[in-house]
Amino acid sequence: MAGTLTPARWRAVVKDDWRRAAAGWERFEPQFLYSLGSVDPALIRALEPRPGHRLLDIGCGSGEPTLTLAQLVAPRGSVLGLDVSPHMLAIGRRRAKSRGVRNVRFRAGDIARFRAGLPRFHRAVSRYGLMFVDDIPAALGNIRAALMPGGRAAFAVWGPMERNPFFAVRVEATRPFTKAPPPDPERSPHPLRLARPGLLARLMRRAGFMGVKAVGVHAPLTYGGIDQYLAMNLSVPSPLRDVYLALSRRDQKRLRDRLARGMRPFRVGPLIRAPGFAWVVSGRR
Repeated sequence: MAGTLTPARWRAVVKDDWRRAAAGWERFEPQFLYSLGSVDPALIRALEPRPGHRLLDIGCGSGEPTLTLAQLVAPRGSVLGLDVSPHMLAIGRRRAKSRGVRNVRFRAGDIARFRAGLPRFHRAVSRYGLMFVDDIPAALGNIRAALMPGGRAAFAVWGPMERNPFFAVRVEATRPFTKAPPPDPERSPHPLRLARPGLLARLMRRAGFMGVKAVGVHAPLTYGGIDQYLAMNLSVPSPLRDVYLALSRRDQKRLRDRLARGMRPFRVGPLIRAPGFAWVVSGRR
């Protein structure tokens, strides 16, 4: 069960999940980056990046907001993107090359075991990455240690399920087809692991961050219709897709119908615009 994962097994599960998902993520890159980027203005305001700054992007995946921040701190500044998945980092390198962004480096690594060395970073950021770290207190301690005195960190994490119907639809749609109860988000590598109000802020304060602030951000997810929603959620490797592939053809259709029915209230013209909500939590060393 997810709640009994050892740290080593946890890291292996997360790394394998993103290895399997990388190709699908790149296939639907415009849709993913458009939706997830809704928190970027709040992250950038909290970070206050300046030309010449050195930044660390934790769980950078395919390179956002890594590449955006690299352009904000150019020409003398730089960004290091850190992620456990070499496959996602390969996408980030391709995107950096195509955009001509040269002041960025990508490195495979786990922030809970990362040692920055010198010189330290002016800023650290993570957009929807911190939830998948096995040891969040250790990760926050390492992030703080990687910052120079007065350096700032800002993290975006999903808010509660009741404000993110995208997640609730998936849980309800799969309910008839799964015997085990859904995993406890706070005890597994789960998008809603830090959703509880105030949780991440408390963890940051315990790690020694000062001036910790949390702001709520509207973070809707947008799809080009029901067909694209189903394609993105059932063709990209994920726990949902694993459930889907284990079903008979009849039950696969039932699951597709349940997912489509759950998302129909969010149709706006030709698109699906599902409401979403995220926390952006920031502090300084």
